[in-house]
Amino acid sequence: MRRVVSASKRTDIPAFYLRWFAERVAEGFVDVRNPLYRQLTTRVSLRPDDVAWIVFWSRSYGALPRFAARFAAYQLYFQFTINPPDPWLEAHVPPTAAALRQAEWLAARYGGERIAWRYDPIACWRRDGRMETNDDPQFFARVCAELAALGVRRCFTSFADHYTKVQRRLAQLDPAAAWIDPPTAEKRARAAELAAIAAAHGVALLACCEPGIEDVSGLAPGACIDGALLGALGGEGVSTARSSDAQVPGRAACRCTRAVDVGDYERQPCGYGCLYCYARQRHDVARRRR
Repeated sequence: MRRVVSASKRTDIPAFYLRWFAERVAEGFVDVRNPLYRQLTTRVSLRPDDVAWIVFWSRSYGALPRFAARFAAYQLYFQFTINPPDPWLEAHVPPTAAALRQAEWLAARYGGERIAWRYDPIACWRRDGRMETNDDPQFFARVCAELAALGVRRCFTSFADHYTKVQRRLAQLDPAAAWIDPPTAEKRARAAELAAIAAAHGVALLACCEPGIEDVSGLAPGACIDGALLGALGGEGVSTARSSDAQVPGRAACRCTRAVDVGDYERQPCGYGCLYCYARQRHDVARRRR
C-alpha cells in the first residue's frame, strides 16, 4: 500500500523549503535523518507510484502557486494554521488577510474539503502581571465564516503543551513571564464556546490530543492525518494503521494514521519562531535563508 508523506510537522516546508521539496520530488526520493539518532538516515521514495497522499502543514502557502505544477501527480491535503494575531507570541507569521487569500486559492484549485484549518494551539500565559491568551472567539467566528464559505469543514484545536525547552525559552526572553496550563474546567468552557461557533457555520471542531475535553458537546477527537478520510477523498485505500506518534510521551491520544515525515528540525529550521513551538530551533537562521 502506498504511503502518506507528511511535509512537515518538524518545520514549515511550504513556507520556507518548498523549492527544496519540489526538487526532491523531481529526483523521486528524499533522505530523512532520524530526529533523535542523527547518524541514522532513511531513504523515502517520493515516486507517485509510492505516495498515496502528501499532507502539507503550514502557516503560509504563498509560494505554492509557483510550484503547484511540480505536484500535479500527487493527491494533496493541507493543514493550514491561522491564529489570532499576537506579535509577542507569533512575531513573524503572515497577516490574517494574506492567509485567507491563500486559503481562497487553495480551495479554488484543490477544493475546500482538502483543507483543514488549525486554530492551534490555544496558549495562556502571565506577563506584566496580567493573564493573557491568544484565544479570541470573535476572530474565530470571523475566520470560521470565511473558511466555511470556501468549503472548509474541519477545524483542529488544542491547548499548548509547555515542554521543558519551551519553558526555558520563555524564561530567557522574559523571566517575569510564565506559561499557564488552564484548569480542565476552563479548557472545557473555551472548547464549548468555540464548538458552538463552529457548528453554527457547519464546521466540525476537532480536538488534537486533548482527552480532557474531547467529550465536550459539539467537539470530537480528531485525527490530523486521517487515513479513512484521505481514502474517501482520493478514491483509493489508505492504511489506517495508527501513527507511531501515539508512543511519544504526552501524545498517547494521537489518532493519526501512520505517515512518514520528511522534515528536519535542525537542517530546516522554521523561520516563524513562535514562542510555544516544540519544533523551534534556530529561526534566525531560517529567516536569513528566507
